[in-house]
Amino acid sequence: METLLKYLKLQEKAVPIAGGDINQAFRVTDGQQDYFLKYHPQMTADFFQAEVDGLAELAKVVRVPQVHENGSFEDAAYLLMEWIEPGEGDQKDLAKDLGRIHHVKADQFGYAADNFMGLLPQRNTLLDNWWDFYFTNRLEVQIQLANDRNRWTKRREENYQRFKKWVYQQWGDMTVEPTLLHGDFWSGNTFFDTKGQPIFVDPAVSYGHREMDIAMSQLFGGFRQEFIDAYQETFPMRAGWQDRILIYQLYYLLVHLNIFGESYGDAVDRVLALGQV
Repeated sequence: METLLKYLKLQEKAVPIAGGDINQAFRVTDGQQDYFLKYHPQMTADFFQAEVDGLAELAKVVRVPQVHENGSFEDAAYLLMEWIEPGEGDQKDLAKDLGRIHHVKADQFGYAADNFMGLLPQRNTLLDNWWDFYFTNRLEVQIQLANDRNRWTKRREENYQRFKKWVYQQWGDMTVEPTLLHGDFWSGNTFFDTKGQPIFVDPAVSYGHREMDIAMSQLFGGFRQEFIDAYQETFPMRAGWQDRILIYQLYYLLVHLNIFGESYGDAVDRVLALGQV
């Protein structure tokens, strides 16, 4: 780390920042300005490029940290960004800014390039049909990983096939417009600056159904009811969105199953059981 800081011409003292599960993070300074440094050993220079591209997409409509430099040094990837001092803010403003993201539209579901959900691949092959995209490029990519890691059983596969059939029966005819998604919208990936402006970080962008960001926001807590109420006032969701929350949370639960293991298995199984109703 000291060698990396010298390479970046920063002071050698780095203050660790807690909270991330994937990367090492530090607050560093060059004596005049503070920076936020993300660092991941055993990764190539392109590891953080997807994040840089995602931040650039979001920056068109909301506030994100400015990127100063990204690349690799020796055997590690790094990303050097603006340090934004955290403060307090109103979740209603956060909901309105999320609505601004979701007003950015595209012609197809997906994205110009594949990227990452945490350390895992996120496939963004462009498709016209939302449910085909969701099952093929989201769920089944993670299911294949789970199978490779011996976390996918015959019973889960059977329940998944019933679940998939049930979703198509219930909502297969639903029209969905592709909108820009943050993609990993949990409370740890957003905060407020000292002026109360919402800041968005660590995206996994694509164009999809905006209810996915809402589903992720409700999975691990951190967003109060006023957030949902304000979002509904800004950009009302289609009736039945509450019933689709679990369907979309399955993607994020599968990601956590693959990263953290069987502690998420019961939650995955509960969602898959919806198809047996």
